[in-house]
Amino acid sequence: MKYRTKLYLSLMAISVASITLGLVIFSSESEKLVYDLLGSRSESIVATASTLLEPELFGPIKQGVALDAPAYIKARDVLRTVANANRRDDIYVVDMYTLYPDPKDPMTLRWGVAAQDEPFVPGQVYDDSDARLIATNLNRYVMDPFPVADQWGVWLSAYAPIKDREGKYVATLGVDLNAADINRRLLEVFKFGAWGFASAIVLALGIAFFLSKRVTHSLDVLCTTVNEIGKGNLQAKATLHTKDEFGNLAELVNQMGKGLQERDRLKTNFARYVSQHILEKILRSETPLKLEGERRKVTLLFSDIRQFTQLAESMPPEAVVNLLNEYFEKMIEVIFAHYGTLDKFIGDGIMAEFGAPLDDMAQEVHAVSAGIEMQKKLDELCEKWSKENKPRIQMGIGIHTGEAVVGNIGSEKRTEYTAIGDAVNVAARLEQATKILKVPILLSETTYLGCKQAFKFQDLGSMALPGRKEQIKVYTIDTNG
Repeated sequence: MKYRTKLYLSLMAISVASITLGLVIFSSESEKLVYDLLGSRSESIVATASTLLEPELFGPIKQGVALDAPAYIKARDVLRTVANANRRDDIYVVDMYTLYPDPKDPMTLRWGVAAQDEPFVPGQVYDDSDARLIATNLNRYVMDPFPVADQWGVWLSAYAPIKDREGKYVATLGVDLNAADINRRLLEVFKFGAWGFASAIVLALGIAFFLSKRVTHSLDVLCTTVNEIGKGNLQAKATLHTKDEFGNLAELVNQMGKGLQERDRLKTNFARYVSQHILEKILRSETPLKLEGERRKVTLLFSDIRQFTQLAESMPPEAVVNLLNEYFEKMIEVIFAHYGTLDKFIGDGIMAEFGAPLDDMAQEVHAVSAGIEMQKKLDELCEKWSKENKPRIQMGIGIHTGEAVVGNIGSEKRTEYTAIGDAVNVAARLEQATKILKVPILLSETTYLGCKQAFKFQDLGSMALPGRKEQIKVYTIDTNG
């Protein structure tokens, strides 16, 4: 599920929960307010009516009188007058009546006088559900907590004590209000609340959609940019004009892309010097690679095309360039295949290192294997060139193992990855000596000692290399082995 969908659903859930809670609170508080207001008015009615009734009238009534007795008629007329005066749109009194406790059982109430003649009988037991509430609160104002429904309708009743001049309890005055109309009005209020709820939900839908889209727009831009960078488009940039965390993150993503561009350029440039295998190993390595220049053991290989000057003079420049490009391509493939590092081209010559920038415990074996393979590839090229009426060429290779300073060497404006030291000079002189000894590959004793078990060698004895006074032992590959 997308983050935008999650955010949208979360906002909607919060909105619905908040609106629902508000509606519930509004409904309950509205209902409570209506009933409190109705109760206050009903208490006011019974309180007023109780003062209008003559307490002396209720002595005979409690003893049992006929409906046409003067005391009964007088009390009934007062109740009718008060009831008729309180039949309005906002409050409607259905009936007013009196109750009194049975002398033998105070918890039993009996009917006294009523504004309406039906359906009660004076002296009959009052058996409504609120009888116990009234009987336990004879000297206080009491109101039913909730409307009561019976066969005659829905009522909300209130009760007040009737007392004589001495403040003694005489009877209880009750009033029944029409609660059906109140419920109807509350239902209308709830309907308005429901419409408000629906309107609020629709509004919340729009606001949640707008907010989720606005918030996730920045996230979409960042995801798209990172996805493009992941696919290799390092030029992708996140453009956000916001001064918040998303804006800061966009800047960091752009900086990351810039860093990856620099890394990619470094990778591309370094790939010209080392094989893909070594390059990937360098990139996977958790140990920082030292390129600033360090002393280490390396095996150096120099190769050179013999009599190249005369060859170049006999061919057009374009043909010489094409021949060299084809030659270099094959030679570099061989060097890389044996874990070598291309140092530089020296005219028609090649300088390569084995054992740098990564340590190679078998660097001598790899260097000699590369030299042998290079000679084989040259033979194949010469066979191909002879069919194309191109001249055959010969190559000399010198290999030496020793210590050298290897790394990025140069100035701030220009640097190159190379090796410097006497070992480099020895390898270069060995390559020159191949012309004197007329062998294709010549290697020093230090290289020989590192790979003497891997190849058949021919000991050529000691010799002074061109440009050097001291002699060193040299070897070549024994082609007869």
